[in-house]
Amino acid sequence: MANYQMNKGVLSMDTYGWLFDPKRCIECSACEAACKQWNKVPVGAGIRLRRVRVFEDGVFPQTKVLALSMACNHCDNALCTRVCPVKAMHKRPDGIVVVDTEACVGCGQCFQFCPYGAPQMNMAARKTYKCTMCADRIDQNLMPACATVCPTGALQWGKWDEIAGKGADCVGHFNSPSLTQPHIRFQSAEWGS
Repeated sequence: MANYQMNKGVLSMDTYGWLFDPKRCIECSACEAACKQWNKVPVGAGIRLRRVRVFEDGVFPQTKVLALSMACNHCDNALCTRVCPVKAMHKRPDGIVVVDTEACVGCGQCFQFCPYGAPQMNMAARKTYKCTMCADRIDQNLMPACATVCPTGALQWGKWDEIAGKGADCVGHFNSPSLTQPHIRFQSAEWGS
């Protein structure tokens, strides 16, 4: 069930986003596993709708490690929706970017233009898949599967108007948010963009 609110006399819908704390991430990949299980991601297709990536910088003994749990950021200016020639990639009224795999023609434009690597091609099916922020769960007033299993609370999800002012909009190894305006913020991040 969607949440609606009055905003200057206009009925508007809540939008959602991610809050991620790299210092709390223990690289357990529980978020990846929950995503794969809930979304029934085909085994062996090379698709990871959510993925934990670890980046190392520096030279020993001054090394830094940064873990990022990444998925679709459901951007305000989602380039994937703008370049899809058949409008299979589209944004719901609540800001969640989804793909209609039946309409998808497998052209690959969406994943070529996404700076975060969210859309992924299932080469066997010639269809694009991506994180839907578990829209089916949100419609049932549940959190996305990935955010329910994080043992340290590094990955959180909620209403964007409550998250948007927290932390930083960018960390190292995360592409600039200036063009796409992604719905993710980073807490406790030491690395700059």
